[in-house]
Amino acid sequence: MDKNRSELFGHFSYDDDLTYEVLLEVEEVLTAEMTSLLLRAGASHLDFTPRGDALMFQCVFEAHKLYVYRKIAFETATLLPEGVRGRLLCLDKDFNSLHIYWLRTGQWQEEERSVPFDPPQGLKTWKTGGAAI
Repeated sequence: MDKNRSELFGHFSYDDDLTYEVLLEVEEVLTAEMTSLLLRAGASHLDFTPRGDALMFQCVFEAHKLYVYRKIAFETATLLPEGVRGRLLCLDKDFNSLHIYWLRTGQWQEEERSVPFDPPQGLKTWKTGGAAI
């Protein structure tokens, strides 16, 4: 059974005015700094994926601890260079809540969203065409 009860997804995007050489340098430094930060926070299974105009990452934690995610958001905002912005999505694997963070150089914002058990009113219902057996 999976002992990791929380997952963190990150996405960093670069301003268009960064040259390709600067972008590569920023990406290398950002990957190293984020790896160090996430490992100190207790993350495991780190996976970074450069996408040319963005850097994505994913990792897991044994527990969904809001103070850990807020510390990651705070520290990430302090290390982001000008021309880079980020977003973090923290998912409680029990589907109790998810947290979204928006990051810029020196600042961050947070929103918590509950994950309801039942779907919201008004969603289109897709039918499978057959009865369940």
